[in-house]
Amino acid sequence: MVLPWLTYIKQVFASVTSYMTNRSMKSSVEINLLEACTNGNAADVDRALQNGADANAIDSRGWPLLLIAAELGYDDLVRVLLSRNSNINEQTPHGSTALKVAACEGHVAVVQVLLEAGADINMLAGDSYAPLTIATANGHADVVKLLVKFKANLDIQLWCGSTALKIACSFGAVNIVTTLLNAGASADLADAEGWSPLLSAAINGHYDNVCLLLEHNANVNAKGPGQATALRVAAEMGLAKMVRALVCGGASINEPSEDGVTPLIIAAKMGHDEVVQVLVNQGADLDRQSNTGASALLMAAMYNRQESLRIILDADANVDLEDYCGWTALSMAYFSGHPQLVHLILERRPASMRDPTVEAPLAADSTRGNEMQLRKYELTAETQLEVEMMPQQSVEVV
Repeated sequence: MVLPWLTYIKQVFASVTSYMTNRSMKSSVEINLLEACTNGNAADVDRALQNGADANAIDSRGWPLLLIAAELGYDDLVRVLLSRNSNINEQTPHGSTALKVAACEGHVAVVQVLLEAGADINMLAGDSYAPLTIATANGHADVVKLLVKFKANLDIQLWCGSTALKIACSFGAVNIVTTLLNAGASADLADAEGWSPLLSAAINGHYDNVCLLLEHNANVNAKGPGQATALRVAAEMGLAKMVRALVCGGASINEPSEDGVTPLIIAAKMGHDEVVQVLVNQGADLDRQSNTGASALLMAAMYNRQESLRIILDADANVDLEDYCGWTALSMAYFSGHPQLVHLILERRPASMRDPTVEAPLAADSTRGNEMQLRKYELTAETQLEVEMMPQQSVEVV
């Protein structure tokens, strides 16, 4: 006589055994399917799917078969999977779709198959990249053209606000920039920090992209971080050819950044002589001052930019202009220890203000410390007596 509880245990054991056997068989089928998919064997995958394998099976990463095939560039396999009802917009755990990974890898044929089958062209992945932005970031010009042809959103933005055009301008991808602009991408849409395509092209030194953007009516005076314009950025980097193009394109030549620094002031400070010459020739304000009162001449004197200083002096800048602490170009050059600049500046002072008895020792001793000698030269006749009565002392200039 078999006890009831023993019969029950046998039945449970049989059920578990059957389940494990079926699961093992299913796992084996899935493993073979994944292997065939990874190897790009479309015929084997199709055969397995006909025999009941799951077209949406996933690997250990959580990647569906379709994404595996798309990433590896197997367009024939992608067609097979789609014909067997694989979910075309299925995502990985990180939100990537088959179209996104194919665009990322530059697989034009796979992208075409997916687009023709109706894949969501603007679907964002977990990293906020759309197919268009990821293809642009990886420099896949042919994929970009295809996505544009299928009406991708040209101005779709990443989490940081960057568009495909802004990304292409940063990388210098002229062919992609051309494609996007010709298709109607916004030439002025900036990212969250205020970097527009034009500013991005300028700061990365991409002259051709700057010209393309100007041809498509980009705002040449758009301001980015620190209220800097593309002209200010190009001037600071010493890009004379770009500076000329921006000025000819309508850039405001005296537009200051938030610190009041103009393109000419920053170019003089950096010693970019060719840029200084271009800006002077184009009519830049020689005596414009920053928030601290610094002018282009003062900056050239402070940083020992001899050629820039000569260019600015030749254009008749005010040699006696003071900053808000009372420093002139002469005092700046003198206390900074730049004798050649002292000579240049002394030669440009009006004859009525020149005093050979003071100029000679100044030119001979352009070193820090002889403040009373310099101040005597710079002050008017009415106040010189007061200076002469002051005690001589060494002053540390920071």
